[in-house]
Amino acid sequence: MSDDGRRGGRRSADRDEGDGRHDPVPDRADEGGRDARAPDRGPRDARVADAGAAADGSDAARAALVADLRADGASGPEIEAAIGASRLALLPVQRVLRGTPTLRTADLAARTGADPELLERVLQAAGVAIPEHGDPAWEERDLALPRLVHALVAAGVAEHAVVELARTLGESAARIGSAAIIELGSGLTREGDTEHDLARRLADATRPVNDHLAETIGLLVRTHSLDQLTAVELDDEQIADGRLAGATPVSIGFADVVGFTRMGEQLGAQRLRDVAARLGELGAEVSTGGVRVVKTIGDAVMLAGQKPGPVVASMLALQERVAAEDFPRIRAGVATGDAVPRAADWFGPPVNRAARVCAAARPESVVVDDATRTLVEDDDLTWSTIGRIHLKGMGRVRLHRVRRAGGD
Repeated sequence: MSDDGRRGGRRSADRDEGDGRHDPVPDRADEGGRDARAPDRGPRDARVADAGAAADGSDAARAALVADLRADGASGPEIEAAIGASRLALLPVQRVLRGTPTLRTADLAARTGADPELLERVLQAAGVAIPEHGDPAWEERDLALPRLVHALVAAGVAEHAVVELARTLGESAARIGSAAIIELGSGLTREGDTEHDLARRLADATRPVNDHLAETIGLLVRTHSLDQLTAVELDDEQIADGRLAGATPVSIGFADVVGFTRMGEQLGAQRLRDVAARLGELGAEVSTGGVRVVKTIGDAVMLAGQKPGPVVASMLALQERVAAEDFPRIRAGVATGDAVPRAADWFGPPVNRAARVCAAARPESVVVDDATRTLVEDDDLTWSTIGRIHLKGMGRVRLHRVRRAGGD
């Protein structure tokens, strides 16, 4: 929904230097044998035509792609810019996502009753560029955002909270957009593809994403919101103080791949990416009992739960899953304490401590801090005290290793 992308899709851009608007000429050929009725091509259209000239297989594929784009209404400058930026195969996808902007930012506010100044702050917080000079940049479907802003304010939500929500949504949407491009792109490429083949396949896959992604994200937001509500405790003091969420007890687990940096010198970037992605998948598969994957960070996965027992159990299960398949060794750490939830993430001492405990753990082990050990009572687990270990920035911290009873 960027400004450049929006403005690039306006049909007014179709009027380029070679649009054929010339005075009538006699029905005859010129001295060079060219039909004088044919308009002189402007330099941009000439370059686009040259790019589409079929001389071999790749040129023929480009010619077919240019023809498809022309038939879809793409202008000469638009096609030329895509060729110059080496993204011609992505232009059909951009056109699917861009749509046909007809509304200005002022129209969004006027049509929905949203405060124009607040709407501008919301767009900026969400990372959405505001068009210059009041140019049309929005479609009818984009009215959903200002309608939400207006509804939240009408319901009594403070403006600063609306802006903060927009910031969180924008950050999440940026990650979703990046993941969609990477995953769809890598999942749709085929050996031997031409530029035209890939462009058509990407555009075909983008259409259902464009049609159904918003509803899908809505479903996931509702589901995760319900899960989060089960962890919220709201007492009379919080209500009287006008605050809903403060620091709350949580157990945080980190697991990372042993020797990931050295591994990068031996494996390609794609293999490293696959390893990190698989660790995130395994983390999600073993997360039960109120435990969820918070995020993946490079070669690490972070889990969180309101109770330490399920977090410890999930980490042990993760070690077992890793050992059962052809996967590099991992190490894991768990810490418990008070942290503040924000934007589906956690901030506070147990987060940092869990990361440090993980870094101190031996390969194929699960290590926990003293607070976690004190709170977990499970006859199916065995414990061994490691002792006080120096953790960076935290001094000497008492740590314990946990195993399943009967395990090695």
